[in-house]
Amino acid sequence: MQDTRCTVWQALTTSAERLPDKVAVVDGGERITYSQLVERAGGLASALARLGIVRGDVVAIYMKNSIELVTVFYALQRLGVCVAWVNPDYREHEVRHILDDSGAQTVVCFDEWEGFRHLDLVLSLAAGLPRLERVVAATTVPDGPLPSGVIRLQDLLKESGPLSYDDEAGVGVDVTPDDTSMLLYTSGTTGPPKGAVSRQWQVVRDGHAYSPGIAATEGDVFIGFLFLSHSFGCGSLLVQPLVLGATLVIMARFSVEESFRLIECERVSIQIASPAHYILQLSSERRTGYDLSSLRSGLISGQIAPPGLIGRVERELGVYISSNLGSSEVGPGLSVMLPYQADLQVRERYVGYPIPGTEVKVVDPATREEVACGEPGELLISGWHLMQGYWNNPDATSRQVVDGRLHTGDLVLQEESGLVQMLGRIKDCVNRGGYKVIPSELEKLLIEHPAMEEVCVVPTPNPVLGESICVCALVPDEEALSLEEVRGFLQGRVADNKLPDELLVLQAFPRLSGGLKLNRHGKDGLAELAREATNKQTVR
Repeated sequence: MQDTRCTVWQALTTSAERLPDKVAVVDGGERITYSQLVERAGGLASALARLGIVRGDVVAIYMKNSIELVTVFYALQRLGVCVAWVNPDYREHEVRHILDDSGAQTVVCFDEWEGFRHLDLVLSLAAGLPRLERVVAATTVPDGPLPSGVIRLQDLLKESGPLSYDDEAGVGVDVTPDDTSMLLYTSGTTGPPKGAVSRQWQVVRDGHAYSPGIAATEGDVFIGFLFLSHSFGCGSLLVQPLVLGATLVIMARFSVEESFRLIECERVSIQIASPAHYILQLSSERRTGYDLSSLRSGLISGQIAPPGLIGRVERELGVYISSNLGSSEVGPGLSVMLPYQADLQVRERYVGYPIPGTEVKVVDPATREEVACGEPGELLISGWHLMQGYWNNPDATSRQVVDGRLHTGDLVLQEESGLVQMLGRIKDCVNRGGYKVIPSELEKLLIEHPAMEEVCVVPTPNPVLGESICVCALVPDEEALSLEEVRGFLQGRVADNKLPDELLVLQAFPRLSGGLKLNRHGKDGLAELAREATNKQTVR
């Protein structure tokens, strides 16, 4: 393993020095080797420095998955610039907040993607962002016109020229492992998104921390359809493969058949995904038309894996997968993971052990007293992976990190062996007449119902009990489902006070940007839909 107490740029150049001619990144018809990536990113760093971008500046990256994004990220890391990540699916409200909160002096974006004009949005916001000094845009049409004052990324790449590993101009020589690497903004479901700060050495170590869970080496080929701007995608795909010396195959947006084509064509061996991605692949009738035998392992995150999914992926795809637990507050890394080749029964139930060098503690959310092994409580974590704090927000930091431990808001239980089982989010629990109902307990049972493709349990207001239990079910068009049938399916399997009071049948579930996590409690999320729905079934 490389020295993880180094800068992100040093980690990349170490891989390039060992494997200069190996393909580092594949994006459509473009392939670049490690030496080409270092030359391109290093030269871009010099060009950006000539624009006045210096160590300690904040630059927002608002880009789709692409070789351009990879190049920009590593160029900025060479300069010691703090990257403020902006999800390419974000629109006016989210983009304005991140640019304003981060104080970004520069934004790098594509002019447009999938019919949306990202550059136009950024320019429309510029007048209200006094700290924003420059906009750099990658054009989708070569030499296409750009608004006055906008700098073309392709021009910077052309003028930068080749660069050796030891830049004679000394660009980036003062950058240290302790410099700020990035701001990862929280999803904002419990208030305005906050930027979690990670140092450069943490990002490198985060990238390496994923590898033991999938036995990843420089011989692997990763497929990257998770947004690289998301904490999970950033650490596991933008950083991990390149610090290992592996190959990253990029997809701008997930497509089932395109993922099959790339797995076959590029001999992809590792797929980092959400449960939903694997479910879609398993459901595809086109799967048998492709050779997917190169795919051997992967990690899933973003939601609790539906019962039976991990075993089904192993049986039908021949792929070893396991869950892990992470958050923006542990950077582009993770906090809990299983070692490679863990038993299937363990992977179906647990998310893993604390990663090396870190600790977890499970406490009563109300009293903050530690609970007994096997009892549910809030997960607290501490260790090297913990964020440095929220960007310019010491009050929020002090509320979330107490005595060096992050209060995650995750509801878990931990066995004597150290294994952690994820039960859900504390805020997801339903308080029905004083009885706490854990949604995941019901969801694991309800997903076995043949009519349900996906299920989520949320609370809705109840004038007597405080909250009702509402089952939101994703049901195919031709299927019919009644609340009476759902209650009967659970009768005798759970206590009567856990039987659902309401049923809302949907054709699609709302998700947070990036498609990883269900939107349970955010704006237009399932809880809001269930609260306001007029077509839900209720107990008579």
